[in-house]
Amino acid sequence: MTEVRYSTMDLADCKSFYREAVVPAMKEDGFNPTAETPTYAWLNRQFPGFVKHLQRRFDLSPGQFYDEIGVPEAPIESGSFEFLADNTQRAVEEYLAELSTRRGRADATIETRRSILRRYMKVYTNIHDTKDLLAPLENPDERVAEMDRVAATFDALDQLDEALTTLASRRKYVQDTRQFYKHLVMFGTAAYNPLADLEIRFGWDTTPSWDNQALDRDAVQRLYTAASELRDRFIVVACCGWGLRPSEVASLHIRQLNLDPDDDSHPYIEFGDGERKNGPGTVALLAGLETVERRIEALADSEWSGYLLPSPSAASGHLTAETVRRRFKSVAEAADITVDGATPTPKTGRRFWYTTYGAAVRRVADRFEDVAAEQGSASAQVVLDNYLSESEARSHRRAEMHETLAGLFTE
Repeated sequence: MTEVRYSTMDLADCKSFYREAVVPAMKEDGFNPTAETPTYAWLNRQFPGFVKHLQRRFDLSPGQFYDEIGVPEAPIESGSFEFLADNTQRAVEEYLAELSTRRGRADATIETRRSILRRYMKVYTNIHDTKDLLAPLENPDERVAEMDRVAATFDALDQLDEALTTLASRRKYVQDTRQFYKHLVMFGTAAYNPLADLEIRFGWDTTPSWDNQALDRDAVQRLYTAASELRDRFIVVACCGWGLRPSEVASLHIRQLNLDPDDDSHPYIEFGDGERKNGPGTVALLAGLETVERRIEALADSEWSGYLLPSPSAASGHLTAETVRRRFKSVAEAADITVDGATPTPKTGRRFWYTTYGAAVRRVADRFEDVAAEQGSASAQVVLDNYLSESEARSHRRAEMHETLAGLFTE
């Protein structure tokens, strides 16, 4: 194999190298290059000299390089199961349809499950050289062998997938995959569930901490300050100041925003049916208004689709959730911030919001302790629940949260 001389590559050469060398290697390892980019760990393991060249010559992280050359070309959610045998494709699609039509799961939940199953099945088919995942499930005598095949698949996923870095994320991945097999057993397509007790086999059966680490106020301020581009400041505000998920940040559209409500309430985001995985359909914008207004002003000067994070190269018209995660992590690296020794992700920013909101709710309850005592109530929460209307209680909570976040997102 000819030795690659990275030092001579300009940016156009790097783009060609990605297409001609990285993409084929991705396909061999089960990635879908049109819908996803490789993890940092994978790229650094396969092409360490390329990663160093991007950093030294262009001051680009892999994530920034992907943005620069416009990959992936399509969001991962659009990935189909065309690489599977017809019977397995039908089984997966029927399962996902069941989640939607009969179990009433949100669209975001179904897309997450689709993404997990696609990744798992792509790796399974590559390792075991088969497109039919159902055939071994019909014969009980295949149970032990199939459990070994499934375990080998998770061995590979654990090495290849950046999402499987914590005990909680591994258990969640197993649980989501197991539900598909459970569906097959329920409807008689499978004689057994090969993921039964997989956590015990891998030593993942201990009680996880569920990744409760969160950013603190000082870290959020440093993140915002380190974000040199308005796009990145908007991402920090949306994750940390509004508590949105990366997918919600990526697809946020101006039609969802009400920045000047008629009833003098706080500005808010309104999500339509099925647009949120869980949580309220309306999110109050209690901080960062100046940032979002500046973002809208900057975008309005050009031909604009209405997405706050537009992407002309993406079929969806907006950035992917993965790109939002990369941008957030890139800002965190620039700010030299870590959480529990690792680079923060949007999840830690979202947890900052929930931690801060929980503290605000407790402070509101504390202010009603005297009222509770006068009423002979067991606690202030009883007063909040029974003596204030929901709109009054919400107003108190939002006012406290607004005051807590004041001055957080300022330059």
